[in-house]
Amino acid sequence: MSPPEDRETEDDRLVGAAQDGDVRAFEALLLRHEGMVLRLVRFLGVPAPDREDVAQEVFIRVFRHLGRVDRSRPFSGWLYRVTVNAVQDYRARAARRGAEEAPWSEAVEVLAQAPGGDPEEHAGQAALRRRLETALARLSERERAVFVLREIEGLETPEVAWALGVSSITVRRHLGRARDRLRSLLRDERKDPRH
Repeated sequence: MSPPEDRETEDDRLVGAAQDGDVRAFEALLLRHEGMVLRLVRFLGVPAPDREDVAQEVFIRVFRHLGRVDRSRPFSGWLYRVTVNAVQDYRARAARRGAEEAPWSEAVEVLAQAPGGDPEEHAGQAALRRRLETALARLSERERAVFVLREIEGLETPEVAWALGVSSITVRRHLGRARDRLRSLLRDERKDPRH
């Protein structure tokens, strides 16, 4: 994998060419980030049948608004913001239709997996996966978004703030709240004899 500086330089080159009308540069830019968009959509809880549609909406928005990209900032940060906004819009539409909250099992499974074929270890992973699934589903949408971007995607606090359109203080507050709630929820589940 190339260093972040090289990636940003290549992104900047592709963004510039795409803004000048180079369709191949735009396609190359999308191919470079398609995996990240799909992963983020999954981690933000979009159900499997709808992920491709939400990702497609992200790419349509990127195409429509590519001229607004601030080339002094990393393209990936802008793309995170577009993706989070598309997921929020998807959730709002789903809520209006009365759709249920998306299951977190697939995202949690990715987080909880560890290499190894030991049956006891596998059983422990399954239990952890169930506990995490329950806990993550109980976070607010904003807490979940901050937690996913900071802890799973590895963005720095200012990058998360910019992607979500909030202040760094707000990110830290929601991240702290998400961590506290997850700790508490996971601790409570361990104490509950039914689990």
